[in-house]
Amino acid sequence: MKSVFARGPARLEAAITPLIDMSMLLIVFFALVSQIGISDFVKMNLPAPAPSAAAPPRNEPRLVMNAITNDKGIVTAWRFSSMDFNPDSAGIASLSAAVAAAIRETPTIEVHLRADANVPFADISPVLEQVGKAATDAVPGYSVKLRLAVQPEHTDG
Repeated sequence: MKSVFARGPARLEAAITPLIDMSMLLIVFFALVSQIGISDFVKMNLPAPAPSAAAPPRNEPRLVMNAITNDKGIVTAWRFSSMDFNPDSAGIASLSAAVAAAIRETPTIEVHLRADANVPFADISPVLEQVGKAATDAVPGYSVKLRLAVQPEHTDG
């Protein structure tokens, strides 16, 4: 007696009944959750947002330094309080001393440095460092706000 069974080609069957059950449960779950979310809406009184950085400047007192440039964008002088200072190290030192003296009178005042966009940062950097250091040393324990305002390049049109 032979007990060998001949097997034919294998048939694969996918049991989709559990998949259908799971998808029905998910549909019912999301239908119930969406209804709960609509009925539990809470009205909130949130504060109004603060104005953005693009808001127009306030009319608070400030110290303004202007970079006077030639046609090529090279700084020829620094103007502060209707006085011109040379862009060399001695001129920048006297400029920072003048700014420090003005800050001692009003410690909470802001300092603005204005320049065109075509002025290289290498010309502005020593002034920012010297004036920032002099302004901070003028009033110990108080950090002075030093802002760089760059005007866009002018286009002829």
